[in-house]
Amino acid sequence: MVQALLLAALVGLVVLMYLRLASVLPYGQVSQQAALAVDPPFLYRFLLPWTLGQLLPSSWLDTVALRTVVTTLSVAVCFWLFPAYAARVLGAEAGDLNRRRLWMGLAVVLLAHYGIPRPYCFWYIYDIPAIVFCMVAFLAMTRRKGQVTWWCVPMLAVLSLNRETIVVAVLHAAAWQGWHLWLSGAGLRVNARAMTRVALPLLAGLLAVVLMRAGLVHWLGHDAASVALMHEGEQLRIVAGLTRIASRPDHALALLLIGAGALVWLPWRWRHLPSPLRVMLVASVPAVAMFLAVGNIVELRMYSELVPVLATCLLAVVSSDFRESHSR
Repeated sequence: MVQALLLAALVGLVVLMYLRLASVLPYGQVSQQAALAVDPPFLYRFLLPWTLGQLLPSSWLDTVALRTVVTTLSVAVCFWLFPAYAARVLGAEAGDLNRRRLWMGLAVVLLAHYGIPRPYCFWYIYDIPAIVFCMVAFLAMTRRKGQVTWWCVPMLAVLSLNRETIVVAVLHAAAWQGWHLWLSGAGLRVNARAMTRVALPLLAGLLAVVLMRAGLVHWLGHDAASVALMHEGEQLRIVAGLTRIASRPDHALALLLIGAGALVWLPWRWRHLPSPLRVMLVASVPAVAMFLAVGNIVELRMYSELVPVLATCLLAVVSSDFRESHSR
C-alpha cells in the first residue's frame, strides 16, 4: 500500500510539474502533427499523433485532457518499467533492488529534465513516450546474453517513427551485450559466431531506422538535409548554444540539469560506477555528439532516451544497493 501511494505521488508530481511548466508550440499541436502539417524534422515523428488522429475526433487532439492522459500514462509506464530496466543493466534480480529508491531516483532525473524552469521547455507528445520506447527496445534486445532476436529489427523501424533517437537503445544494447560477451570468459577471443548473433541484428536494426527515415523523406517530398538542421541562422547550432550558455545564466543552469547534475557527479564518481553502466555511457557518445550537432544543448527533451541510464547511474552513485560485485 505504501509503495502504491509513493508511486502515485511521484507520477502525479512529475506530470503536474511538467504540464504546468511546458508550453505547446504551434507545430507541437497534436492535430497538426496528426495531419502531417508540420515541417521537418517534426514531420517524421508522427507515430503517436497520427495513430491518435485515426482513433479520436480531431476536436479532442489539442485538449488539456488529452495532454494530461498521454503524459500520465507515459510517466506511469516509465516508473513501471524502470525496475526491470535497472535490474537488466546491473545483472540483478528485480527483487534485489529497492523499488522505492529506484522510483525516487527516476523521479529526480525526470523532474530535472521536465519539471524545473529552464529555457526551451516545450511539450511534445512523443518526448516522454520516447523514454518508454527506449526501455522497451533495450529490454527486448537484451533478453538473452549473447543473442539479439531478429524481430527487434522491425520493432526498431516502427519505433523510429516516434523519434529517430531510438538508436540510443541500440547503442546501449550493443554495449551491454558486448560487455557480457567479454565477461563470458572469451575476452578478446570472442568467437565470430557469438559476435554475429549480437552484431548482425543490431546492425540490421540501425539500417532499418536509417532506411525508414530515408523512405519517409522521399515519400513526403523533402531532401536529406531536412532530417537534421545543423545551423541556426548563419551559425552552427552548437556554437550558437555555447554562446548562449556563456552569456546567459539560465542557459548555464539548464546545462547542469542534465541528469540532475550529471556534469558534476558523473566525472567525480566515474570509477565507482558498475562496469555495465560505464560501457553504456561510452556507447552513448556518438548519440550525444549527434544531439549537440543538430539540437539546442540546453533543450533537455533532446536527451529523453538517456534518462533511464542517467537515473541508474545516479542511483549507483548514491546507493550501495547498486554496487557491482564483479566490477573491474
